[in-house]
Amino acid sequence: MATTRRNTSQRLTLVILLLASVTVITLDYRGTASHDIGSIRNAARDMISPVQRALSAALHPIGDFFSGAVNYGSAVSENARLQEEIGALRRQVLENAQAEHQLQQVLAEEHLPFVQNIPTELAEVLSGSSSNFELTFEINRGTSNGVGVGMPVVAGAGLVGTVISAGHVTSMVRLLTDPASAVGVRLGTGNSVAVAVGQGSGDPLRLEYVTASMSPRIGQRVYTSGLMGADSYPSGIPVGYISSVGPAGGSLTRTVLVQPFASFTNTQYVAVMQWLPPA
Repeated sequence: MATTRRNTSQRLTLVILLLASVTVITLDYRGTASHDIGSIRNAARDMISPVQRALSAALHPIGDFFSGAVNYGSAVSENARLQEEIGALRRQVLENAQAEHQLQQVLAEEHLPFVQNIPTELAEVLSGSSSNFELTFEINRGTSNGVGVGMPVVAGAGLVGTVISAGHVTSMVRLLTDPASAVGVRLGTGNSVAVAVGQGSGDPLRLEYVTASMSPRIGQRVYTSGLMGADSYPSGIPVGYISSVGPAGGSLTRTVLVQPFASFTNTQYVAVMQWLPPA
């Protein structure tokens, strides 16, 4: 009950002060007040001043809230603009890095030490294989560029595959990893020769005809042998390295796997070696 009375008294005091303020302001505006009224007006102002300060302090956060709301919208727009600029700069950096990578790859294809004096035709990979049973890709060079069926296709790391069909302006290349691919190879710099056969996408090559008398070693490099036949290539092209050697045991042959040097997923440029085995 005491609290209710105190609140009522405070509200009544506030109303009286507000009325007094309005009266004083009215008299001051009309200019009819005397010196005494002026004194009363000053006294009233002194009484009202604390209330005005209290009201101002109470309403100040509300003003800050609305001001902050307006500024928040502006900040959101500015942040969006800055994020867009950052995104554009990032895209430019990626594009520049990609262009640099492409340039380095092109230069690598133009200076392949293992092609010796064989002419090459630089080509761009247009598309990958559309079949899970045949691992091929299409290049933007054909018979009009001197590309023919049976020509080896290489990249900076080594042998990629061979041309299996050639149109006027495009050709199809069978990859080393295709199960139909077979390449005559030499183990290291010795006289041991075998045939590297594809086993599918992502799988290493399998060496066939590795006899128990051979001594393949893990990490040993494998190159094209240059021996004539259906799987012949110019000699000395890097193919890969031996990644696994099975035990000889009592078998006449050994299981040997070769990891290709060339990448078959990230290669954008290749070189076609304009070489065909002698008829």
